[in-house]
Amino acid sequence: MKKRISTYVISLCLLLTACGQETSQSINAEQPKPLDVNLQGPEVLQKNESGIYKAEVTYGDEKVKNDDVEMIEFEIEKKDAEGKGKMLKPKQVEEGIYEIQTSFADPGTYTVQSHVSAKGTHNMPLITVTVK
Repeated sequence: MKKRISTYVISLCLLLTACGQETSQSINAEQPKPLDVNLQGPEVLQKNESGIYKAEVTYGDEKVKNDDVEMIEFEIEKKDAEGKGKMLKPKQVEEGIYEIQTSFADPGTYTVQSHVSAKGTHNMPLITVTVK
């Protein structure tokens, strides 16, 4: 009987030790970093005036490399025409920086929104643009 209890206690100790090691390993695993997209561009333009919109993409403290970008597009949409926006593919101007140049033919309020997926995360900041 004592031999069974001893075996049981030893088995329980081994099991608890193994679980404790697994927990400490998962704590030491790299934590995901935030995908940050800093969208910049003019917020007021004249009709037919050209504006440059730029997205600076970082993951943690580092600029995202082009190989890590799964998708990047800019969506331009007039406020009263939701769901009818146009998607534009930006050009890469340097590591982690993408831009488009566009103009607006009609006065009104528009949104310029970047859609960025990289390293398994997605970010969609936007800028509201008033066209006079």
